[in-house]
Amino acid sequence: MQRLDYEPRFAATAIGSLPHTDVGRACRLMLDNLPEIPAWPQLPHRAFLENMYVQYSEGMPGVKVDLEAERIWFQVDGDLGDALATFYQAIIDEDLEHFAMSERYAAGLAAFLSGGYAGELSGRPLLKGQVTGPISLGLTVTDQAKKASLYHEQVEVAIVQGLTWKARWQVERLRAAAPDAGILLFIDEPYLVSVGSALIAVTGEQVVRDISDVAKGCGADLVGIHCCGNTDWSLVFDAGVDVVNFDAYDYMEGFIAYHERIAAHVESGGIIAWGIVPDDEKALSVGLEDLAGRLEEAFDTLEARGVDRGLLARGSILSPACGLGSTTQDAAKEALAATAGLSTLMRGRYF
Repeated sequence: MQRLDYEPRFAATAIGSLPHTDVGRACRLMLDNLPEIPAWPQLPHRAFLENMYVQYSEGMPGVKVDLEAERIWFQVDGDLGDALATFYQAIIDEDLEHFAMSERYAAGLAAFLSGGYAGELSGRPLLKGQVTGPISLGLTVTDQAKKASLYHEQVEVAIVQGLTWKARWQVERLRAAAPDAGILLFIDEPYLVSVGSALIAVTGEQVVRDISDVAKGCGADLVGIHCCGNTDWSLVFDAGVDVVNFDAYDYMEGFIAYHERIAAHVESGGIIAWGIVPDDEKALSVGLEDLAGRLEEAFDTLEARGVDRGLLARGSILSPACGLGSTTQDAAKEALAATAGLSTLMRGRYF
């Protein structure tokens, strides 16, 4: 899927969410700490509309949002047919603005695109955007009867198409803001940790198909998947994305068990994004040498199992383990500073 020849060499990025409510401070934090791959900030504490499952629902057919109760659901009865007709007509017409993310839903993105920060985006190798994945959104957002919306076939298809087009709108706007930068889009799939459970009626083929459809249709130069727990990583690799991002602080062993898939991924030019910096209060006290040691141990293990260490290093991105929206502002600031510091440290060792 890769459409951009890029070696990150331990470049730093973020997952997206921050605990801030001040858009300016959030943007400043991203731009100052992530000089090569800044991400626009998601601000879930600013408003319920910036919750990761609500943020991308704007314009989706049948979606209802109760701001007072802080609830979102798909209304699958009533006039869903009319809503679907309008939705698919927008796709047929390639009406990107139908899938726009308004400032109410994504203030950080609006600031990146047209606020006082747009002029700082040019000259960076990559700009990072993000979208909630179809599996996580479809299993978290239910219908009016509390049944997962992913279990309604027509809603599942609409979710996949809606996220694809919202991602495409986002990619096009980021590209317009900085024509000289490549665009990296992460598909955030925290719910992949539950795939395979007897309680979740989702097949591996469904996971690969739905994620692949979003990845192939979004138009980004590089597409990644973020999952912040243990999962069947073969499904992630099967989805054919360019970047695989995982929580390397707490789940390193489970990931590197897939050493054959990791080797094939980096040999084909793929990138591993190591979420090695803790995403909570531990970020205030963790040492860079300790984090570097964890990475080196993983590299040692993978090299012993046949993974080319040089390719791995050249194809590595560093990030916090997960989004920082649920931690404190001090911890978030330190986590991003640690990610930037670790990037400098690892580059000094390898390049």
